[in-house]
Amino acid sequence: MSEWRVTTLTLPAASIGPENPLPDLASAGDAHARIEIDSATVTPEEARYMGWGRIHSILPYTLQDGYDRNQQTRALKCVELENVHMKAVFMPTLGGRLWSLYDKDAGRELLHRNPVFQPANLALRNAWFSGGVEWNCGIIGHSPFTCDDMACEILTLSDGTPVLRMFAFERVRHLFYRVEALLPDEARELYIRVRIDNARQEDTAVYWWSNMAVNEGPDIRVIVPAEKAYRYGYGGKLSKVPVPRMDAEADKLRGSAARLAREQGGILHWDVSYPTCLPQSMDFFFDVPDQARPFIAAIGPDGYGMCQTSTHELRGRKLFAWSMGEGGRHWQRFLSTPESAYIELQAGLAHTQLEHLPMPAGASISWLESYGAVQADPAKAHGGDWEAAVQTVAEALEQRCPEEDLERLHQHLKDELDGQTGEVIHQSMGYAHCEKALLGEAFSTVGLSLDAMRKREGEQLWLTLAETGALPCPDPLDAPLSYQISAEWEEKLRQAVKSGRSDHWFARYQLGVMAHHRADMAVAEAEYSRSLVLARNPWALRCLALIRKAQAPDLLLEAARMKPIRPLVVEAMDALLQAGRFGELLRFHETLPGELKQDGRVMSYQAAALLRSGQLDAAEAILRGPIVLTDVREGNTLLTDLWFEAAALRQFGRADGESLKWAEEHVKPPEHLDFRML
Repeated sequence: MSEWRVTTLTLPAASIGPENPLPDLASAGDAHARIEIDSATVTPEEARYMGWGRIHSILPYTLQDGYDRNQQTRALKCVELENVHMKAVFMPTLGGRLWSLYDKDAGRELLHRNPVFQPANLALRNAWFSGGVEWNCGIIGHSPFTCDDMACEILTLSDGTPVLRMFAFERVRHLFYRVEALLPDEARELYIRVRIDNARQEDTAVYWWSNMAVNEGPDIRVIVPAEKAYRYGYGGKLSKVPVPRMDAEADKLRGSAARLAREQGGILHWDVSYPTCLPQSMDFFFDVPDQARPFIAAIGPDGYGMCQTSTHELRGRKLFAWSMGEGGRHWQRFLSTPESAYIELQAGLAHTQLEHLPMPAGASISWLESYGAVQADPAKAHGGDWEAAVQTVAEALEQRCPEEDLERLHQHLKDELDGQTGEVIHQSMGYAHCEKALLGEAFSTVGLSLDAMRKREGEQLWLTLAETGALPCPDPLDAPLSYQISAEWEEKLRQAVKSGRSDHWFARYQLGVMAHHRADMAVAEAEYSRSLVLARNPWALRCLALIRKAQAPDLLLEAARMKPIRPLVVEAMDALLQAGRFGELLRFHETLPGELKQDGRVMSYQAAALLRSGQLDAAEAILRGPIVLTDVREGNTLLTDLWFEAAALRQFGRADGESLKWAEEHVKPPEHLDFRML
């Protein structure tokens, strides 16, 4: 029988910490959002939606950057689905992540099951963690919910099969998305049905990638029905290349990288189907032909491996590898433990992750995915004939999960599940309540019950505005809990201010954020200034600093002294550093609470100020010590840059272009500083 249960998973886990109360007006961004496209290999038709629909901010969401690296044994809520052949574990507090998929017949885990929970700065809201299968909807980058709650219900099919429905309202694109998981009796694969709905009668953009982590290994081969891929390596262009073998640029390979490429006939090749051959972090977006059944598999030396397939709506397939370079190895350890490493297999609506696709007003899209084991012929799967390798996996997949059966099941699930609500077992953020209160019938909940969406203080602010026409006013030193940015919310708030019911510092501050987000700087500046007249507050000071660049160090310093929390302290120190006010930065650092002084980012600004004020020994002592940049960003080289700057100063007494180039070529940074992607 197929069963479900709510239980807990106990493991070493860092705290996710408090959310950042500062609105994302300096652009959270995504490492893949502004990639240059190689027009010589990518056609205009292929590039049609590459770059379309980009956002410049993650507002109205707040950033999640308050996590730490203090792993303690914690119990995390999970939901299990199980039948006689398979067991699946989902994490409702972490974006509904499929944490584990266990093949009971073979006694083998199909996914990379991270032995720890450790967030790092790899998502649009900052916090992200590796392992399992992640559901990414709405915007280029990892989902806003990847480290947040999903609403969860249990439904039942007519044959008694339990279905776990996880859903959320994505506030940037105004989309509802649901992930419905089931393990029918006797099924040897987990089925995931996804549906996305445009909740408004306005055109929007849509984005989806299912992100699967599987164990890395020298004998793991990634097999996809494609002969070409859109390839991106950090620091280069997106170009189209043949797969599985791609000519290596031998003159650009450094050190051991050249040894990782395979030599044939005097020409170096990277066999991209074996990710441990790759010398730097890379993305490969496979060009799966329209007529081919879409799938992606990670096959071990015995021919056994995880294979994901879907109905044809989900066309894209991708491989990401951290690579065997020193920075990539460091990232793997940073996200997990020294013995744990993974690669990512992904499936998406578009060919690449540079693309959002148009979604008309009120539109819906649905598809069905399958996750399970395949047993392919190992000699063919790992042989030199790529076509034969693809064919043997395709045959094993068809035997396990016939394509026609998947299409029929998809239709059956649409017929049974759409319009049905279930038993609530977990709640998520409840901003859909606010939208419904404001917009009424113009906001569609597409058959979903909002009972699984909570109303906490952040939501209650806007519910009160929608229902009473007045926005509550907190104390000026209380951290703002939430934001809205749409034209409808701005109009409602302006009415509240104009009527005199909400002409207070908080309403003016929120109006400033709304104008700032849409790049109306004159209005934003006026609103922030009015907010400060009504009540001096650190939040308007900080936002005003983003507009008045020349005054930014002083405004941010005042804000940080009023409210010495990490986000304000970090921005104040950065502004002082950029202004060359090194002595002032160091004096401000001395006034900070002890815990903040030990923060890795705060220490990095201290080290930079020491370097640039001639205190080389003290700066090097910080960099050599136990400095950990908890929220280091993908592709960020702050710590290695500081190390090279120190080396240049030590060798030449200066840190200019020539001396820094020498340092990069001749000096090896300590491992704990090196997060380079190249």
